[in-house]
Amino acid sequence: MDKQLPEKKYLTIGKVVKNFKKIFPDLTNSKIRFLESEGLLSLKRASNKYRIFYREDIEKLNFILKMQKELYMPLEVIKEKLKSRDFKKFLSEGKSIENLQLKLGEEFKTEYETRSFSLEDISKKFKLAPSLIKSLVENEIFGWSEEDGKYIIDSDDIEILKIISELSRYGIQVKHLKLFENFANRHSTFIQQIVFPLMMSSKKDAHMRAIRTVNKLERVLCDFQELLVKKENRKFLKKHK
Repeated sequence: MDKQLPEKKYLTIGKVVKNFKKIFPDLTNSKIRFLESEGLLSLKRASNKYRIFYREDIEKLNFILKMQKELYMPLEVIKEKLKSRDFKKFLSEGKSIENLQLKLGEEFKTEYETRSFSLEDISKKFKLAPSLIKSLVENEIFGWSEEDGKYIIDSDDIEILKIISELSRYGIQVKHLKLFENFANRHSTFIQQIVFPLMMSSKKDAHMRAIRTVNKLERVLCDFQELLVKKENRKFLKKHK
């Protein structure tokens, strides 16, 4: 990547994809559009309406792809990193992205972060009735552990609650969510069967390789499922046009 690229110069999306494919073979125009739709990139348009990349956009894309490929970092976490003071300072000073990668990635651990809430806190924060929250726990859609009158919830379950809060606006109930919980069990069992031989290996790096494989399969299979769902919905919309 050319660190000397003048601020007024830009590259077209086609040129960027072509250059980046040498390092990230899976990069496509559609993936860039997806990253833009998720708010990780904010691209300007040329007079012909095509997306264009200035230096800052190229650095952001490089960082996003590195975080995904090397640290298996979720997009929501990457999005927060892009907003961080360290990243903005990096852009202004043009420092090595490798150093920035290490600095911003060091806090990303495979262990789950946890937070402590009262039932009232959870209800108020996620705008969910206490009875619904208890029903979600009873149906094993999310879980908590109790400690000194507080409920300890890990980061994944916090994200689940955020999504359930959003879905509740559409009248979606626990009985509907159970369908997805059942699918998740089958999905995870499938992945576990694939990585089980790695877990049984006596090689020193076997467990780390298993973690990386699980992360990769989660991402690929979720993308696959998303495409299948979109495909069926497009059929439905086309049929009832």
